[in-house]
Amino acid sequence: MKVVSKLVDLELHIDRIERQGNVLLVHSDPKRSMPTTIHIAPSDIVELLKVMLKSGGLWQFLLLMPWFCFGSKNPGKVESSTDSNTQPPTGHQKWDPWD
Repeated sequence: MKVVSKLVDLELHIDRIERQGNVLLVHSDPKRSMPTTIHIAPSDIVELLKVMLKSGGLWQFLLLMPWFCFGSKNPGKVESSTDSNTQPPTGHQKWDPWD
């Protein structure tokens, strides 16, 4: 999994998931990425499921996943690209991390 934002560009490899009380803890693999623990509350799961069920992109991804995994030259490998535009945005554009 890759996390990209203004604050971080992190390749996260999940090592294990455990339950602590009413929270899920997702631990990264300390040998492959920066040690990270993600705390997920039940309300986070509900909100995530609501968004995922309404997302057309998720359903397209799930339907095409066999081709992504088995039909490409490098199965399971996500090809990353770099943006050739290195200039900051101009004008009154609002930054949207989901674009």
